Amino acid sequence: MGHHTKNHVGAVMRTRDFLLIGSPMLLGGAILAGFLLRAWKGRSIGCTLEAYRSAHDRLTERLIEGRLLRFPGACLVSPLRHWAFAELFTLLVFLAGISVDPSAAGLANAAVTAALFGSCIAWISLRGAARKALHSVRRDLPLVCFLFSLLLESGMGASSALQETAGAIPEGPLADELAELLRSRALGVPGRESIERSRRRVPVEDYRLFLNHVLQGERLGIGLSRSLRELSTKLLESQSLRAETIAQQAAVKMLLPLVLFISPAVFLIILSPVILGLWDKFAG
Repeated sequence: MGHHTKNHVGAVMRTRDFLLIGSPMLLGGAILAGFLLRAWKGRSIGCTLEAYRSAHDRLTERLIEGRLLRFPGACLVSPLRHWAFAELFTLLVFLAGISVDPSAAGLANAAVTAALFGSCIAWISLRGAARKALHSVRRDLPLVCFLFSLLLESGMGASSALQETAGAIPEGPLADELAELLRSRALGVPGRESIERSRRRVPVEDYRLFLNHVLQGERLGIGLSRSLRELSTKLLESQSLRAETIAQQAAVKMLLPLVLFISPAVFLIILSPVILGLWDKFAG
């Protein structure tokens, strides 16, 4: 009798858990399917992907404005790939959680855990991409200064020379930022305001120095070619010094694995015949 009552209670619990889990999932799946059908109605896959990209771009902008993405260089990152990876990881964690504990409490725990893990993955991925973007800006800036000075010396205007420079350098965060600077000027934004916006988006001191040269040349009407060439030389020298510093630090960083792993293995290979010979001698 007690066993029959226990089975009955277990069946009731499984039915309740199924209703608590299955009903929201069915409703959420129906809403998602309706949203996707409405989004795809009359649109191609390319338009849908573009809408997906725009939504994540707006989300990233709001997070930056809300100071949730406070690391430098967040404005320079194309966030679509990083958000997609974080969302896929969140979905996998959620599915793994509900497969382990398919109850109502398990559903809640899986949702919270998946959201936390997905947020951490997105933050770490975006931060790493922002660091790479800032490194790319520092790497390409001497080339920008040199090309800009050459075009100015050839007789081109500052705006035309800057546009040609943005199209000539390799694709990357710096080329995108220069294109955004030119786009804002073409839309009627004053030159000083557009430069200040670009200065806030790119927290690199060398880039701000480059913008100061451009702003000073436009305001005072002085020649920019000589000052930009000198700036390019200075930036190349600083990059060389930075590379030498990194090379010197590499020797220090290699010292610990050399002592812990490589040296014992080398000594073991060299001394193993001697050790084996002594062992045989004393054992015999």
